[in-house]
Amino acid sequence: MERTKVMAEFYSEEPVENIMAMIKYRPEKIIFLGHKDNMITKKIKDIIDFRDMKCPDCELEFVEVPKDDLNAAIDALTKIIREYPGIRFELTGGSELILIALGCIAARMEISKLRIDPFTGKEIDIIGSEAKMTDYHFNIGIAEDIVLHGGILTPQTGSYAEWKFTDAFRGDIRVLWDICCKYKSNWNRYCSVIDELAKNTPNRNEGWCELYRNQLGEAAKLLRDLDEAGMMKDYYESGKKICFRYKDNMIRKVIAKAGNILELHVYEVATRDCYVFTDAIIGAHIDWDGEIHDLSNPGYDTMNEIDVILMKNVCPIFISCKSGKTGGNALHELETVSRKFGGKYARKALVMAKSCDDNMGGQFFRQRARDMHIWIIDDVFRMSDEQLFNRLKRI
Repeated sequence: MERTKVMAEFYSEEPVENIMAMIKYRPEKIIFLGHKDNMITKKIKDIIDFRDMKCPDCELEFVEVPKDDLNAAIDALTKIIREYPGIRFELTGGSELILIALGCIAARMEISKLRIDPFTGKEIDIIGSEAKMTDYHFNIGIAEDIVLHGGILTPQTGSYAEWKFTDAFRGDIRVLWDICCKYKSNWNRYCSVIDELAKNTPNRNEGWCELYRNQLGEAAKLLRDLDEAGMMKDYYESGKKICFRYKDNMIRKVIAKAGNILELHVYEVATRDCYVFTDAIIGAHIDWDGEIHDLSNPGYDTMNEIDVILMKNVCPIFISCKSGKTGGNALHELETVSRKFGGKYARKALVMAKSCDDNMGGQFFRQRARDMHIWIIDDVFRMSDEQLFNRLKRI
């Protein structure tokens, strides 16, 4: 496809609507048409930062159009059309006044117009009285989506810092999840006991753990199951002690933080079929203003961690995973983060290992989530991988 020279975007409050022409046509230049009160400097910078990641050779220009003066808006658009013959107008988003102004101009001259729906990927291309609809799948990465909405993924993000999803580790996740389902609620309790005792082991620097059997109590059963499943090496029981080393550092991290296994299970199931979700990240650490502060750049960072983020084309799915008790704050945090970094195109889900009880409290919680348009996927302990995958696809 020949590269489009110049396109015009009607500036929108929804960041995704501002980049549809960029990611589809990669034009040489895009002119954003908006009003002074909503085309603010920070949001312009976010678009520029996104451009630098996705389409660095695309020139951007931001043109302010009068907000309450239709004739002045018509003049502004007419000037652009004369300066750039053949310019194409992408109509997704934008104010009513600018749309009306373009309609007035289109009534007396032929203008190339199109609209791209970010959610469905459908494009309507209009030239004169002819309209043609096509399907196209637009993809952006999760890191790009966060930048577009003014933030940044920090280096502490799990997909960067902690987890390496090799085939071997994916197999380990499946084994660990099966063990977790065997112990259910006791998994969290036993992992906490093991990790707390391991912190006091004398040879921990060499990777060894030496734990007293009487202090472990029932948690000793989990250690034996982990060993039988191949998650340990050099495991032996001697007198009052159980001694072992974890298979690798990632297995150690799973046991050290009991909630990790549910997040890993959700991520592993969601990413088995690479054609369903176009990007995925686990343990996303998001800096809200896109500027990370340290000793060389002092300041305060507003941070959030989201357990799993999946991307379907340009629509992010924010997932919070809870292996223990869950309160209303989990819903509000999920709503706040998804609204900030996904806007109206974001989807959100709360994945719970246990069942959301069918008593009055559970029903109230479900209704609250429904009102906030948050999917509840609960009782994952009893779900097959296929059932979980199908639920995730439906979000």
